[in-house]
Amino acid sequence: WRNGAIHRWRLKDLAPLKSHTGYPYEGWGLTTMGDALVASDGSSNLRVLDPESFAVRRTIPVTYSGKPLTMLNELETVDGLIFANVWMTGFVVGIDPATGTVRRVIDLRDLPKPANAERDAVLNGIAWDEKARRLFVTGKLWDRLYEIELIKRQEPDPVR
Repeated sequence: WRNGAIHRWRLKDLAPLKSHTGYPYEGWGLTTMGDALVASDGSSNLRVLDPESFAVRRTIPVTYSGKPLTMLNELETVDGLIFANVWMTGFVVGIDPATGTVRRVIDLRDLPKPANAERDAVLNGIAWDEKARRLFVTGKLWDRLYEIELIKRQEPDPVR
């Protein structure tokens, strides 16, 4: 994540295909979005990359309530939003890739932590099964994988 190398493997058998060196950012998270890759480096910026050359096509400055949101980690594209876990917080955010604005906040702080509960045993994995429409989360040093269902919170009726 710090040495500037990007490795590509074949999906069928995970055989190495090629490596690219000289990537100038830390590698915190990566997802696909259309014909591009989206990468995080822990800053408030996501970078949209060409999947062959890894050249930066554009940068997405991420904001929450109008302020830059840093520590964006593991990434996954879900229904047009880029989901990112916010390192060391227990939150996953859904980011609009066109504007960088956080559109969803998912609070996973109540998920059971592993018994070892080390400082680094934090939420750190997101996977989306688009075909079955299932969302999975896990954490660094966790011994469990959770399938979660996202339910839209009902806002209170302002008339009552």
